[in-house]
Amino acid sequence: MDYCIDQGWHVVDHPPFSPDLNPIENLWFLIDWRVHKYHRPTNRTELRAAVYNVWAELTDEEIRPFFSNMPERIEAVIAAEGGRTSY
Repeated sequence: MDYCIDQGWHVVDHPPFSPDLNPIENLWFLIDWRVHKYHRPTNRTELRAAVYNVWAELTDEEIRPFFSNMPERIEAVIAAEGGRTSY
């Protein structure tokens, strides 16, 4: 945090583990949905392979929306004073 401030970056105080500010949470939901819709693993080895396959098949166009709305996510968390948001 000190490094960021020393660099002159604007630092927003937010909950450190807020899922609303972690776009990977929604991406994991998409991966989970695809794994169970298209692969239907029956054991741990199949599950691991299915997750790797689904991950490898994701395109930039599919991933970009999870990150492009970060300014809106940040504003929502600030407005909610760190509480729940629609994200």
